[in-house]
Amino acid sequence: MKNKFLTAAAALAIVASMAATPAMAQNRTVISQYGRDNGVAASQQGRDNRVAVDQSGRVNYARGVQTGNRNFLRMNQGGTRNEAVTDQLGDDNLAVTGQEGRNLRAGIVQTGRGNVSGIAQIGNGSIATTEQTGVNNTTGVIQVGNNQDAHVTQRGNGNISVVIQGGQ
Repeated sequence: MKNKFLTAAAALAIVASMAATPAMAQNRTVISQYGRDNGVAASQQGRDNRVAVDQSGRVNYARGVQTGNRNFLRMNQGGTRNEAVTDQLGDDNLAVTGQEGRNLRAGIVQTGRGNVSGIAQIGNGSIATTEQTGVNNTTGVIQVGNNQDAHVTQRGNGNISVVIQGGQ
């Protein structure tokens, strides 16, 4: 009886893994870290999603969450104590974050389809966030300098925004 139970459990595990493998195999996460005490978390549900994270330095953190299909996010960070967070809910969204410096914070939230968002920060102590809800919205934030804040919210379809800040 014990052998039959173990055989049935093993067969169930194999069938369950076969059902899950094609969906998981279509998503891809690539993480490169150099330095000390860096952390990355990635979660993907859906098909053909891509996450690419590259971190160098110390105590940097990146998190990417994708729910939907054909979403792409890239996060590059260098320096110390930087944080980048991206959440994508929907299909065909693109998000890119690049940060170099200390104590930088970037957050991107995309809900909908075909949204594009990019954040680039060089300096110290700056914060940039973008939130897109709808279809085919585009936003870009560039901050060079220290202690700058930019917060962009787009709701609807076909919106375009660009924020460029420099100083200090």
